[in-house]
Amino acid sequence: MALSGIELLDDAHRLESFDCGKLALNAWLAGFARTNQARGFTRVLIVHDEGTVVGYYGLAPGVIQPNSAPRAIRTGRPPDPIPCLLIGQLAVDHRYAGQGIGSGLVKDALRRCVAGAEIVAGRAVVVRAIDAEAEGYWQSWGFVPSRDNPSILMRSIQDVSLWLAESR
Repeated sequence: MALSGIELLDDAHRLESFDCGKLALNAWLAGFARTNQARGFTRVLIVHDEGTVVGYYGLAPGVIQPNSAPRAIRTGRPPDPIPCLLIGQLAVDHRYAGQGIGSGLVKDALRRCVAGAEIVAGRAVVVRAIDAEAEGYWQSWGFVPSRDNPSILMRSIQDVSLWLAESR
């Protein structure tokens, strides 16, 4: 088994056998990933095993309301809404679990968010957790729940940037 590096989804990648154990994430990859990317809604980054997708995440611009954001993100009279970068989905096929693919995808997504924020601005990285398990996963990466919805979690770009610099 020779896994690819992280690359942009294209028409040659096979999606049909992907199964992370969460129907909504499987369905998004199979039914929406390509069209959302083609229409400019999301960039989909993947890891594959000889063309078959075994892990992915979606990345898009987004906004959050100031009253939802923790103090670290609201400081300094932010605009309303606050610009952010959204990691929309992230999943690894259950047959490839435990190989570090998920951690690699998260780190790649965070690096791309910091780089994107340097170009177009963005105050935070935001994720929308699909369930309580996902909420716990993102909290383990330093994300904090929004003030009004525990399924929306965020981490300031500044904090992510410092963390990335320390973890090199």
